[in-house]
Amino acid sequence: MKKKYNLADWLDNKVDDQSLKDTDGFDTLKKIKYYSAQFEKPNFKKAEVFEELKDRQSNQKKKFNWSIAASILLIVGISSLVFILSVKDFTSQINSQQTVLLPDDSKVILAQNSKFQFNNWFWNFDRTTKLKGQAYFEVAKGKTFTVKTNFGKVKVLGTRFDVKSRDSIFKVICYEGSVNVIFKNEKNTLQKGQFITYQNGEKIEQSNVYNEKPEWVSKTHQFKSVSLTEVMHQLEKDYQIEVDISKVTEDKSFTGTLPSDSLSLALEILSKTYQMNFSVTNENKFIFVDDVQE
Repeated sequence: MKKKYNLADWLDNKVDDQSLKDTDGFDTLKKIKYYSAQFEKPNFKKAEVFEELKDRQSNQKKKFNWSIAASILLIVGISSLVFILSVKDFTSQINSQQTVLLPDDSKVILAQNSKFQFNNWFWNFDRTTKLKGQAYFEVAKGKTFTVKTNFGKVKVLGTRFDVKSRDSIFKVICYEGSVNVIFKNEKNTLQKGQFITYQNGEKIEQSNVYNEKPEWVSKTHQFKSVSLTEVMHQLEKDYQIEVDISKVTEDKSFTGTLPSDSLSLALEILSKTYQMNFSVTNENKFIFVDDVQE
């Protein structure tokens, strides 16, 4: 044991060569001592090594955080894309209607020049539809959703109703069941046969109706003791024509039904009812005169 300590002390230059000259292999040990002395002692800088370790840990943490952020952004991006692609848009043309079937089998009939939107894939999670124009809704029993317009919202549950959101008018008519109408901070519940109208932000009427569905859906107009002038105005609106009744001597009242999808039939009904003749000056202008009996 003592020889081991002497060897260590000798290598560390604490004892001279005389102490170990009788040791076996002393010449070899001297060579080992000589060449090992040529190596430089490593310069260990604790502070620098510590800072390097901190930097490595920080970089690894940043890479980890960026990976999480990138994953979240990817998930959000894909979800947003799927949501956008699942939105269905419908637009009815002028002088035409369009029927839309919702995922719960509810039916929507768009009036002319109207826009309607809903989310198809996410319907069970987002039952909000958007309407610009006018539409008639036949909601499947037990189903519910919300109709959003530029002016207000309508919340429904198994009912039939009509919503008009055009220009400055917001009008809701309930034909069956009940609907909740939300306009700004005001909430109204309509029962069957009731309707409510807002114009320019003000409530102007809340009354009753007696039809089973809107006239524009059945493509007819019902009149009761209405003047000829008013009837002709409706005709001009329905068919985009011009009517001249200045040569008709008597303004009679009209009670009856006129189609909104057949101009020839409407003209025939009016001619026979009022005993008038009419001539066509061009494809869009009609002149009515009295039917003089000889």
